[in-house]
Amino acid sequence: MNKAATGSNHKERDLAQPPRGFHSTAPRGRRPHYPVWVAAVLLVGALSLLVFPMAQSEAAVAPETLSAAASDSVVVPILFPLEERVRWTDTFGAARSGGRSHEGQDLMAPKMTPILAVVDGTVDWLNLTGQLSSYNNLPYYNILLRGDDGNDYFYIHLNNDTPGTDDAMGGVEYAYAPGLKNGSRVQMGDVIGYVGDSGNAEDCGSHLHFEIHLGGYKHPINAHESLKAAPTLAEWVAAGRPPIAAMVATPGSGGATTTTVRPPTTTTTTSGATAVPGFTDVRTDDWFYNDFALALDEKVVTRSADQRFRPYSEMSRAFFAVYLVRTLAATGVGSMSSAAGGGPTFNDVDTEYWAYEEIEIAAGLGLVLGTGDGSSYSPEAKITRAQMATMICRALGLDVNGEWIASPDGEPLYKDIPGDYWAYGAIFVVNHYGLMCGDTNGCFRPLDNTTRAQAITVMARILRLLERG
Repeated sequence: MNKAATGSNHKERDLAQPPRGFHSTAPRGRRPHYPVWVAAVLLVGALSLLVFPMAQSEAAVAPETLSAAASDSVVVPILFPLEERVRWTDTFGAARSGGRSHEGQDLMAPKMTPILAVVDGTVDWLNLTGQLSSYNNLPYYNILLRGDDGNDYFYIHLNNDTPGTDDAMGGVEYAYAPGLKNGSRVQMGDVIGYVGDSGNAEDCGSHLHFEIHLGGYKHPINAHESLKAAPTLAEWVAAGRPPIAAMVATPGSGGATTTTVRPPTTTTTTSGATAVPGFTDVRTDDWFYNDFALALDEKVVTRSADQRFRPYSEMSRAFFAVYLVRTLAATGVGSMSSAAGGGPTFNDVDTEYWAYEEIEIAAGLGLVLGTGDGSSYSPEAKITRAQMATMICRALGLDVNGEWIASPDGEPLYKDIPGDYWAYGAIFVVNHYGLMCGDTNGCFRPLDNTTRAQAITVMARILRLLERG
């Protein structure tokens, strides 16, 4: 059995205090600031503490006064820290080596599963220098999210491997979301890192060790009930992104169980927006809806059995090939019927793979290339924005090396794209045609991954571009 799941002798961190070499953005001597909605409630003659909204004038209960039983029943309104709900065993308080006890919950998930911010706040304790763990002399990666709600949320064992390996050589790139640094502001639902097995979890299955510290670090409470009550990102989006507390019902009369209000499959909100028929996670007031509707009408997007689009899941290379081929088919570009070869082009995409046909067509048209020595496609790897720009230019036959492609006045097109960048031409072209653009800070973020919502928006722009001729 997996140590992380059974509560056996599994050391969770090297130090009880902030890791060595980490710089905290909090002032020295920072005192915990306690949330104003913590109140004491007397239940069945025993004192337990539950989290409810309360007036600003009421006194907050200091976390250190929580008994073990009371902390088990505290429900903090949060978003679930993974995109999809997983099963776990409640091991809070279980014995650990050195006389310690388990202070979190272990959410078992594959490496590189995106980790989400559970509340709005500021990130801290990122190991951006690749500091090694004193436990095994390998890089370890954690995040402390200092929530705007006054609580701290600790994410441990982020990925330290190169994807597809267990080499502990992945570095910061595969541990944290691109551009994240100590002091970065994040919003609830933002991807902040990736599941792994770093630190003292190298001999365990990959998982996210997640802790809640009520009022600030170090005041851990049992996160079990809060996680049970937490809606997923898709559920929160489908409900119209209400205040997260509105989706978490108060505990039952015994104070031991909590339920989450699930959004209905189709609904009309107070704003008049409706859920799209056949999808539980797309609404007519979503920022990407018009592009999604066009892509749905052109069969670039199709309905699935689980009625989910998963707009905020990151795009894999397989999914992007599927979207691109369907977009070309909808516009009549290329010979779809003759593009596929006589057998598998790549050794990791066999005839039974769900996207085999589209990947074969894309390879036959020269839209996609292999990885490494070219014999593999790496279909499950996430596609970067630079890769996406390059594939789009290949698909549309756009010249990325023309003389007209140059930085105006000698200034770079984007701050983070130098003139000799390998994908500069492709990025210049997709920007010129309005297919992809940068952020408000003048950056293109070429290594960022793309969500399905963002990708389908680009596909809709391609459809409109080709329609105009």
